[in-house]
Formats: sequence, structure tokens, C-alpha cells
Amino acid sequence: MMTVALTGNPNSGKTTVFNALTGLRQKVANYPGVTVEKKSGRCTLPDGRCCQVVDLPGTYSLISRSPDELVAMEVLRGLRDTANPPDVVVVVVDASNLQRNLYLVSQLIELGRPLVVALNMVDIAERRGRRVSAGFLEAELGVPVVPIVGHKGRGMDELKHAITHARIAPMPDWPLPHAMKEEVVLVGGGLAILDSNRSGPRSRASALGGDLDGPAANPDPQRLLDRYCAVAERLLIGDRASDLAAIAAREPVASLLLSAEARLHELGIEPMQANIEGHYRWIEELARRHAAVSEEPASGGDSRCGCPSAPGTQRLSRTDRIDSLLIHRRWGLVIFTFIMAVLFVAVFYLAAPITDAIRVAVHWLGHAVSARLPVGPIKDLVSDGIFGGVGSVVVFVPQIAILFLFLAVLEDSGYLARAAFLMDRILAKIGLQGRSFVPLLSSFACAIPGIMATRTIADRRSRLATILVAPFMSCSARLPVYSLLIGAFFASRGSLFQAGIMLSLYMLGMLAAVVVATVFKRSRREGPASAFMLEMPSYKLPQPGHVARQVYLNTREFITKAGSTIFCMSVVLWAISYYPRLPAERAAGFGSEKALGSARLDYSLAGRLGHAMQPLLRPLGYDWKIGVGLVGAFSAREVFVSTMGIVYSAGDPSGQQADLGTLMKADVYPDGRHVWTPLVGVSLLVWFVLAMQCTSTLIVVRRETGGWRWPVFMLVYMNCLAYVVCLAIYQVGSRLL
Repeated sequence: MMTVALTGNPNSGKTTVFNALTGLRQKVANYPGVTVEKKSGRCTLPDGRCCQVVDLPGTYSLISRSPDELVAMEVLRGLRDTANPPDVVVVVVDASNLQRNLYLVSQLIELGRPLVVALNMVDIAERRGRRVSAGFLEAELGVPVVPIVGHKGRGMDELKHAITHARIAPMPDWPLPHAMKEEVVLVGGGLAILDSNRSGPRSRASALGGDLDGPAANPDPQRLLDRYCAVAERLLIGDRASDLAAIAAREPVASLLLSAEARLHELGIEPMQANIEGHYRWIEELARRHAAVSEEPASGGDSRCGCPSAPGTQRLSRTDRIDSLLIHRRWGLVIFTFIMAVLFVAVFYLAAPITDAIRVAVHWLGHAVSARLPVGPIKDLVSDGIFGGVGSVVVFVPQIAILFLFLAVLEDSGYLARAAFLMDRILAKIGLQGRSFVPLLSSFACAIPGIMATRTIADRRSRLATILVAPFMSCSARLPVYSLLIGAFFASRGSLFQAGIMLSLYMLGMLAAVVVATVFKRSRREGPASAFMLEMPSYKLPQPGHVARQVYLNTREFITKAGSTIFCMSVVLWAISYYPRLPAERAAGFGSEKALGSARLDYSLAGRLGHAMQPLLRPLGYDWKIGVGLVGAFSAREVFVSTMGIVYSAGDPSGQQADLGTLMKADVYPDGRHVWTPLVGVSLLVWFVLAMQCTSTLIVVRRETGGWRWPVFMLVYMNCLAYVVCLAIYQVGSRLL
């Protein structure tokens, strides 16, 4: 099957093009050995062939600085996942920012792979008065150039046709210093000698130009010479990827490289800088000739694009006008806070009727199923363990889906990049950078992809600091806990008040991250600050299909991954709350079902564990049942809700399956005091904001940092911080109230 690699600058619309090409025929995994996400899907070409499309991480250059860029480079050069480079490379170019995007195109030309340029966002370029001639670029680059509008699916058929006719671009004559050109030719000659002296099976030497032994039995001499020179140039600028390291160490190449480096050093020429400058001079010249062509009167725009022509004069774009407000130094932050507040109000207000309907349906289904089972452990497992545990979490799925919906809309509209820009100045003061914003924002859905997203941060100190504070962001797993406690104790105050509490919890997590990151900054030696470069995508209306797909995939991932964990833990927690059984002679002494259920729960393994933790939990205002829930939450935070459902179902065997919040509020100590009070609820909410209670997150941190030192540190410092703060809240609050 033919492999097509899809690459491009961040925010060039690459993923939108990938979705348009593959539809729903996609799968997501990680590249072997790294936590960089890999998306692949299948696409049928006009000639009937089926190809695999691989969506590579966005990159500005093939000179890798971060794990994301390294993976993109390795896949394009055939060093990862497959034994060969991709058959075709499709580079998605933002037509409204053509010159910046052409630098990656210039590097892809040096790969010597069949190439197609997908000229995306031509409609935005036209609206900005920038007419881009695909025909001119195709003639200059020597490869198919297809104008498309990815988010509207326009030009996809033409792009598929171009993939079937992809070809290798001729090597440009980069405007390098004359001395460097001479050294490139000399090293290229050494590569030719090395290649001609090889015997036996041909090995894959360099994906920069295919195999050094040529693409065919009788390769074109000029193309072969161009390929040798391209590889020589990469060696000269210090590229020592695994496909080139062995070549650089062999004679006569090694000696030629040493003499070339010495001569260029004497002349004051730095090869890497000269290479970059040469590429940009070529781009500037190409842009100058393109401007001369595009300034000619147009009769209706590019017919392949279907976009109208635009006047040649520049004017302030709609994006610029909106940005003048949304990224304003003061008003931008006010608007950002307002958007977040609207999000949390919607989480409660819009989800309330759906949540109530699901709760009624779960209770009805649980009663209907358990009523058909004979009395015994199986019936109790189904009623208390499955419906009481898993069902307690399922009712909160609508709120999680609404959270994903808002995040998908903000991302698809282009606003999230502006939020990162707004936060850069603030994050820089606490030892992070604007690039940390996206991992931190991702952590609001789940800390695991958020921590994995730190691979885009090149500076190791900033990356580690971001990893250590990312779990403070309130992930979707906390949302069921927040919703349960806020709904149980503050439902009478209305949706707006509940949303305010929810927003304050998210703000508390961010404040904790700020404080901890500041401490980390002051405790480590400062180095030079790394520059923060951010692509500002154009604003566009979110595409309903893309947004719906994102919500569906993220919600499904939560249900499948969290659901499987919750189900397994619910069965285990039901078992330890059910066994050992209270002896019959002791059970006969209780006059009510509720008292008997409470005694059985006390006698179970869960009850004994909870009572053993009681001395540690009592200063926080928690009873032993809450302790059992906290233990269960270490597997996953949302398990706390299912644990409470099991514990209170086991303690109230009436079979009525009352609402969990109602059962919790009705729970009392032997002296008549309520176990659950608003103060206890607030203390527990703060605990879940600050504490580290996710085993999966710790495992990912261990994999990202290469050892157990930082995961153990994270576990200790976060839980100690949570204990101290919750202790202060309860002890001070109980004396004031």
C-alpha cells in the first residue's frame, strides 16, 4: 500500500486536510518508543489505489529541536516506523503566509521524494488582497501545486489526483557562498566514490535523496549528482541523523568533511547559518517573481480554486481587527475570563436536563435488571456494584461532552492560539513560557495528553516545570466529583452560583500551578530564556463536522478508558465492601435494614480499611467512608463517585436506589451529627483540586522524565500540599462557623 506523509507548519490547516482526505477512516496511536501521537487513515485515489495517509506533527523545519519535530523528520527520511521513506510527501502550505511556509518546502525538496504542495487557505489570502498563483509556483517548483480550502473540503479531488502524479522536484541552485558551494561539490564527489565502492546488497543510506545507489537501474546523471550534493550539504551543516552518521564517519567522506569545515571556519563561514540564509534568499527571489506575476490583472481568480480574484491593495484584515480587541493587553484577559465563565455556566445549565434524564434512566434500568435476579451476591453486585458504581459516573458524561464541545469550538475557531499569546507574558514571570499554555490547556481534558504535549517545548527546564504543574489543571476526571459535591450541597443556590464554584475550583488549580512554578523557578539556576514563536491562525467559523468528530472521539475515549477502569474498580470495591460477611448470629440482632447494612459495611474489608485511616482523616473532617473513596480514587479520580455509590448502596440495602447526593446528605454519625456538611464538601473539593490521585498520570510522567524520581516527587509534594490546605480549611472553618 502506498504511504502518503502529510506535513506542514503548525496551524497551516494540515489536520483539517487530513480529516477531509480520510474521513472517519482514522486511527490514533503513538510512535514506537515515544509519546508523540500518530494519526493515520486510509484514502482512495482516483485510479482506485488505496493509500495510507500519515498526519505528521506540525513543524517549521526539518532541523529538529523538539521531540515533535524529530519524529516528523525521521518519518520523512524513512528512519521511523517503516523501512522506507513515504512514497509521496504532501506539504500543506498556508497561502496567506506563503514566504514563511516555503522554508519547509525548500527543505522537503532536498529529500528527493515525490512531492505535492497543497496550497491551503487561498480564500483567506484572497480576502487579504494576496493573490497566489498556483500555476506559477508549480512551474517554479516543478511539482504539482493544488489550491484548496481545507475546512470546506474544496480542492480535495484535485489533491488526490495530484498525489497520483507526484514527482521529485528539481534541486534549486541555492545562493550559497562560493566557497561553500565548492566544498559541497567536493564532499558530493566523496559520496559518489563511497557509493561506487559499495558491494553486496544495497543498504538504505539516506532518505534525503532516496538510496545513494539511485532510484533506477540507469539513474539520470544530473539527478544523481544533485542527490549527492544535497546529502553533502546536509553533512556539511552538521546533520548527523542516524541515516547520515555512518556515512559521515567513512572515508573519503570523513576527511573531506574535516578539511571543508576547517576551510570554511578560516573564511568566517558558518555552514548552518549560510544554509538557512541561502534558502531564504531563494524564497525571497521566488516571492519577488511571484509578486510580479500576481500583480497582473486577474480575470476571475485561479480556476482550480474556484475563488474570486481580489484587489491588489492591502487592507486591514478582519483577523487584525478582531485581534486588536481579543489580544489587547487588558481587555484580552477580561474577554478570556468571560469566555471561561460562560463555559462553566454552560456545563451546568445545558447539561442539567440531560443529566437528570440519564440519572432517571440508570435508576430505572438498575431496578428493572436487579428485580429479575434472585436474592444473593450476584444481585447485589449488579445493583450496588455496577449500577450503583458505574451508573453514578455515567450520569455526568453530558457535562464532560459539553466541556469537550467548547474546547473544540475554541480550537477550531483559532482562539486558543490567542489565549496562548495572552498567557505568555504571565507564564514567563513564573518560569514557564507561552508554549506551556497548550499543554496546560490540554490538561483540562486530561493531564496525560497535556504532559505528552510538553514535547513541543524545546527548553528542558520549562518542559519539566510544565509537567510538574500540569496535574493541577482540573481534568475531566474531576468533573464528576465536582458535579456530585456541588450538586449535593449547593444545588439550591442556582446554576450561576454552582458555575461560580466550578470556575473558582479551576482558578484554584491554576493559582496552585502559578505558586508551585514560581517556587521551582527560584530554586533552579536560570539559563537564557528561549524564544516563544507562535503561529496565529486566521479566524474561521468552526466546522460542525470537525467539532462533532472531536467531541465524539474525546467523549468516547473518556467512556472507554475511564469506563473500563471504573467498571473494574467498581467490582473490586464492591467485593471488599461486601466481604467478609457479617456472621449470622450478629446480623440477627439488628432491628432495621439500614442498621444491618451499616453494620455489614463496617465489618467488610473496606470498612476496616476506612476505620484504620480514620485518625489521619478526622482532622480534615472526613469519615472512614470518604477514606475508602479516596483510596479508590488513586486508580482514577472519577472512581471516587462510583466508590461512594457502592459504599452508600451497600449501607442502605432498601433497594430504592436513591440519588447518591441524597444518601450522602442523610448520613449521620452515631451522635446525630451530619457526616457531610458544606464545609466538608468544600474541603473535599479542594483536596481533589490539589492532590495527585491518578496512577496513569504518574506512569506517563515516569516515561516522559526517564525515571521514578520526578513522579515520586510529584506524588509527595502534591498530596502534602493538599493535606495542609484542606486541614487549614476545615480547622479554621469549623471554628468560624
